[in-house]
Amino acid sequence: MKKNLMNVISKLEFYLILAILLLCSCSTPPKIEKEAVPNKPESFIQIASINLSGFNKRMDRNHIQELVKILKSEQIEILAVQGISRYPGIASRVDFVNEVTARTDWRNAFGEMLNVSGKQTGNAIFSVYPILNHQNVSWENVKPSSFEAALHTTVDVGSRSLMFVTTQLPSKATASELAQCSKLIAAMNPDPDHQLIIVAGNMPADDGLRAANLFAEVPPSESARSTAPTIWYSANASIQLLTSRSLETDLGTLLIAQFGLVRQQQQH
Repeated sequence: MKKNLMNVISKLEFYLILAILLLCSCSTPPKIEKEAVPNKPESFIQIASINLSGFNKRMDRNHIQELVKILKSEQIEILAVQGISRYPGIASRVDFVNEVTARTDWRNAFGEMLNVSGKQTGNAIFSVYPILNHQNVSWENVKPSSFEAALHTTVDVGSRSLMFVTTQLPSKATASELAQCSKLIAAMNPDPDHQLIIVAGNMPADDGLRAANLFAEVPPSESARSTAPTIWYSANASIQLLTSRSLETDLGTLLIAQFGLVRQQQQH
C-alpha cells in the first residue's frame, strides 16, 4: 500500500510540474521594442556653397560659364556664395551676380558687406525657387568684425519655406565671439521646431559653437581648400542630410549637399 501511495504522489508531482510548464509556455511573451524608422522624405533639395574670397585672379566670363556648367550638371537648386567682389559702373569688369543670373535665369539676393573706391563685396543666394524676402545682418557688434555680414533669406521650395543664410564670419574672431555669431544666426529663426534653416559660409567646425544644438554640420572634405565653406542645418527631424561631397573648381571648393524634407506631423 505504501508503494501505491508513493506512485500516486509521483504521478501528482509529474502532473503538477507539467501544468507549471504549460502555464509558463502560455504566458505573454516579452514585448520587443522596435527601433524607430525615420519618415521618408516627401521632397528633395540639392544645394551648394562656394567662397570666392580666395580667388585672387581677375574673374572673366569663362570662369562663371564653367561654374554654371557644373551647377547645371549637379542639378543645383540653391547656391550660397560668400566673398563676392563687384565693380558697379565699370563695364570692363564682369559682374558675378548678373552673369550667373543671366546664364541660369535664377532668382538672386545680394547682401553688401563693404563698398570702397568702386569695389563692392558681399554674399549672395541664387535660387530656382522664389525668394520671399531677404535681410542683410552685419556682425559689427561682434569684435573684431570689420565688414563681415550674413545674408538671411526665406525661400519657397514648394512643399514649405526654408530659411537660408550665407555668411562670412569675422576671420580673427575668438571661440566665444564665433559662439556669439552662432547664437545670432540661431535667433534669426523664430520657430526652430517647425521652421528649417540652412547656413553656409566659414562656419567653425566645433560642436561647442552650435547654438543650443540647433545645428548639425556638413563639413567639406579633408582635401578641400582652406577657404572651403561649411554648411550647418537644423537639427530637426523634418530635414535629413542624404549626401554631401566637395568638388574643386577654378573659383574654389564647391560644397554640395542633398537634403530630404519630411512632412511635418499634424499635432492633435
